[in-house]
Amino acid sequence: MKRSFRIESDCLGIIDRIKAIDSDYFIEFDLDKQKFVLHNSSQRNSYCLTFPFDQLDERSVDYVLQTRVQNADDLFKAMEAENERLQKQKIKQVLNDFKEKMYDS
Repeated sequence: MKRSFRIESDCLGIIDRIKAIDSDYFIEFDLDKQKFVLHNSSQRNSYCLTFPFDQLDERSVDYVLQTRVQNADDLFKAMEAENERLQKQKIKQVLNDFKEKMYDS
């Protein structure tokens, strides 16, 4: 059974700032996972995302803004660019390792 509770307010006003992005947003704290979770009451399945932070702060607001559906194209482009960068880095590392083994022989 899921154990969580809704966060109605906080001392930094993060909840209010997130609700300003979309008034249907609400945040719960999942007791089992010890994570904050964003929901949208206008959706049939209200789950939107799990925050990767241990506390609600400015990063949480930025994270909600980044992951909104309206920003999906930009987010996918950034993910593709990062994946390409990582792939090039990995290829470079493999080539360097191969060169070291060749010269060590």
